[in-house]
Amino acid sequence: MTPDYEKIQDILSYVQSPYTPEDCHGMLCAMLIVNNSLQCKRWLGEICTQNGEGESLEGDHHDTLCALYEHTKQELNDTLLNFTLLIPEEHNSLNARVTSLKKWCDGFLFGLALAGVKDLTHVPEDSMEILQDITTISQASEEEEEDEMNEVAYSDIVEYVRMGVLLINEEMHPMNRPQTIQ
Repeated sequence: MTPDYEKIQDILSYVQSPYTPEDCHGMLCAMLIVNNSLQCKRWLGEICTQNGEGESLEGDHHDTLCALYEHTKQELNDTLLNFTLLIPEEHNSLNARVTSLKKWCDGFLFGLALAGVKDLTHVPEDSMEILQDITTISQASEEEEEDEMNEVAYSDIVEYVRMGVLLINEEMHPMNRPQTIQ
C-alpha cells in the first residue's frame, strides 16, 4: 500500500499534530535508521503529542499511521530500493514541492535527534556527506522559477535524498545480501 499524502495530512490535522506528513515521514525514516526495532507506538507518541485540544488517535486513523510505519520500515529494507519520500506529487507547484522536500529533510534531521544521535563522529564518511547535504537542502531557497531546468534539478535532488537515506540505512544496518549479482 502506497501511503496517501492527503489522508496522512487529514489525520495529522484531525489530531492537531504540529507536524506535516513530510516532517512525520522524515522523522520516522531517521528513527528507524537509528533503531530498526523502533516500535510504532514510540513514533506515534512523538507526532501525535496531545496538547489538550486535539482528538485522540484511534481506530482507522491509528491504523493508517501504523500502516505508514510498516510500509516505511519495509521500504527502507527493500532489496529492490523501492523506498520513496512522502512528499506531494508532481501536480503541485515546484515551490510547494521544494518546501515539502525541505520539511522532509528537517523532519529527518529532527528524527535523528529524537532517536538519540548527538555525536556524528562515528558516522561513516559517505553518510556524513549525505547528512551535510540534507542539512543544506533543509535550508535551501524556496523561490524557484517554474521551468524545465528547475523541475529536472528538483527531481535529481529528490532522487539524491532518497538514495542517500538508503545508503545511510545500509551503512547503519548492512543487509544480508548475496555478494554477487545473479
